[in-house]
Amino acid sequence: MSIKHWILGTAALAVAASAPAAWSLPIMLEGAGGGGINPWALISNGGKSLVTPAVFGTYVTTGNYNLFSTGVNLSISKYVELYYDHQYLGLPGSLTRVLGDVSPGLGVNSIEQNIVGAKVQVYPGSGMIPAIAVGINGHFVNKTIPHALGAKANGVSFYGAATGIYPLAGSNLLLSGDIDITKANYMGLLGFGGPGYRNYTVQGGVSAGYFVAKDVVVGAEWRSFPGGNLSGSPVQTGLHVNLSQSDWYDGFVAYMPNPHLSVVAAFVSLGNIVTAPTADFGGSNNANQNGFYLNVNGSF
Repeated sequence: MSIKHWILGTAALAVAASAPAAWSLPIMLEGAGGGGINPWALISNGGKSLVTPAVFGTYVTTGNYNLFSTGVNLSISKYVELYYDHQYLGLPGSLTRVLGDVSPGLGVNSIEQNIVGAKVQVYPGSGMIPAIAVGINGHFVNKTIPHALGAKANGVSFYGAATGIYPLAGSNLLLSGDIDITKANYMGLLGFGGPGYRNYTVQGGVSAGYFVAKDVVVGAEWRSFPGGNLSGSPVQTGLHVNLSQSDWYDGFVAYMPNPHLSVVAAFVSLGNIVTAPTADFGGSNNANQNGFYLNVNGSF
C-alpha cells in the first residue's frame, strides 16, 4: 500500500496531492515494517506488485553491546508481510568472564537469534480511523544462556498495531500504538520467561513522527518489556547481576528518497542490559545503555 493511499484516507486532499506515489517504509529491529523498535500497521512495500521482496540490515551500538541484524521482508499485495531476521549480539569480554564464573557454559561471547514472523493488515484505515494490523513472531535463540538463566530458548510473541497519518501544520503526523503479548526477555535474546515469571504479559509501544519533508520523518518511540522474568536466576543471586529489563526509547530520522530505499538513524536509550557489579565489569557499570541505531532497507 502506498503512502499516498494512506494519506488520502487520513489527510486533506491538498496535503496528499504533493506526496510521492510510494515509499519503501523502514524495517524495525525484529523484521516487520515499522520504526526502530516498534511495528507499525502499515505494510513496508505493499501495493508495488503482488510480491515485493526487500533486504535489510540494522546495526545498534551502545556503551557495552553491539547488535547486528540482517534479513528479508516480503510484502504480499497491500496487506501481508512475511519476514526473517537474524540477530547477532556481541557480548563484552568483561561480562563473558563474569558469567563464566557462575557456569563455564555461560562464558560465551555472543548470542544469536533467528526471528520468523508475519503481519497482516486487517483494516486499511479510513478518515480518522487508523490502519490496524496483527502479527506473530517466532524466536529461536541459541540455548546456552537462556537455559542457564532458567528461561526457555524459543518462544512466540503476538502483537497488534494501529497506525494513522494525519494533517498537521501543512504536513503530516504519523501516530502509531501497539500491544505485544509476550514472554520475551530482551526481545528474545535471553529467551522466554524465567524463574521470576513464566506467563505471557501485555506490553505496549508508541511511535510518533512528523514529515518535515515529503520523504523525511523525524520522530520518537517508546516500548515496554517484561521486567522481572529472570528474577531469582543463578546469575542474579550468585553474582548480584541485575537482569531486570528497562523500557526502551529512541529518537529517529527516517529518509525515504524513492520506492526502493529507506534509511533510519536513531539515538537509542535502552537502560539496563544485564548490569554486573562495577568491579567485575571492567570498572564500568552498564545500567544506562545509550547509543546509536542505523537501519537500511532496500526493496526490489
